[in-house]
Amino acid sequence: MKPLAIAALRLGALVAAAALTIAVLPSAAQAASAPNPCAFPTAPSATLEETAWRLFVAANCPANSGKVVWENWVEQSQLYPAVSGATAQLSETLPRRLHGSPLAMVLAKKGRNARLTLVPSAECNAMNGPPKNVIAGATICEEAHLNPEAAAFVTQAGYQVRPGQTAAAQKGVDIEFPKDAIEVKVDWVPATDFAPAFTCAKPPPGVHVESVDGVCYAMAGIHISSKLLTNWVWATFEPQSMLTNPLRCITFVPCHDRWGSTPAVSSGGPTGFTHQTSAVHALMKQAGLAAEFFNYRLDGVQVNFTGPGGKPTYLGNSVIEGENVGMTHNTASCITCHSVSSIKTDGTDGASLLSTATTVGPKYSLPAQFVARDFVWSMGLACPDAGLRACPPAAHAQAAAPKTPHPAQKG
Repeated sequence: MKPLAIAALRLGALVAAAALTIAVLPSAAQAASAPNPCAFPTAPSATLEETAWRLFVAANCPANSGKVVWENWVEQSQLYPAVSGATAQLSETLPRRLHGSPLAMVLAKKGRNARLTLVPSAECNAMNGPPKNVIAGATICEEAHLNPEAAAFVTQAGYQVRPGQTAAAQKGVDIEFPKDAIEVKVDWVPATDFAPAFTCAKPPPGVHVESVDGVCYAMAGIHISSKLLTNWVWATFEPQSMLTNPLRCITFVPCHDRWGSTPAVSSGGPTGFTHQTSAVHALMKQAGLAAEFFNYRLDGVQVNFTGPGGKPTYLGNSVIEGENVGMTHNTASCITCHSVSSIKTDGTDGASLLSTATTVGPKYSLPAQFVARDFVWSMGLACPDAGLRACPPAAHAQAAAPKTPHPAQKG
């Protein structure tokens, strides 16, 4: 659906040549045919930015028990069990699982025995690129959820365990997710790790916070990927806050959003705050989003490996790729990194290729005997990996295990 029409009204001599843009109200027929703001789009919108915002709004619509929609989806640590034939279930009896970044863990090994792992008993990992707004030793937590359509594809095809993926590689058939597949990745930073610290009772303005296992966390970054297009739609968002996100639009490239932000380009910093357009504001209001989400901004959208002249496209979140993984300017490209996700005929995971897949821009060319897993890295959590004699204990089994508490829980 095309964005709301914009009319420029000149106010005459009182405002010289200044213009004020206002949204034209839709007719009754248009309003009746408007898409449900909490329904995920089934096709790209008129612009990629509008598509990104419709995904964001639908994902963060209020749901049951005070959760937003994506929090009711299965988390990747629950989706890939250690026992063949197990099914994906989001059990209400399981505690919510936060964990460290698998990408940060792989890159830290620099190719040595690199494989994607999660440690459910340890919630956070140390920041690899901590900014000045956090204390020494600051940590960061992550979770990634697959929508029911994506999870059903994984389970029905037998891709929850390594042998199912290996069989696909042996057939030489790339794995392809359905068009309605969506994945949401969120990075959380403990409120006590900011300087100054805060509480969930008194959060910073315009920042979504939640209490998980007795610790208050700020939602500092959120990635959304959707299979609406062949190479997926990649979008990333951050709150406008100098306390939690001082490097937004700075660590990588300026932020671009022609549909939801005024001005459309922002270079971040204290003077880089933007205003919502009437279109995205109306969408959020109609969906009933919590007030703090009105302060989140789109960093950018990526659907192509390269742009005009063959120049690489870049996309990164100052928290998810910057503070968590430690990536720097002109090194972050969601679409390029995810194109490495693959499986070999002997079960070796494509994570082993990350140390050599350093070129940002073109789609990664997989070595012989590897097949692509449609840009989905969470599939690398399926076990047993090549070289492992057995799977590690399942996340379900470790749910009741003692956890490494955050310092805020000690004493």
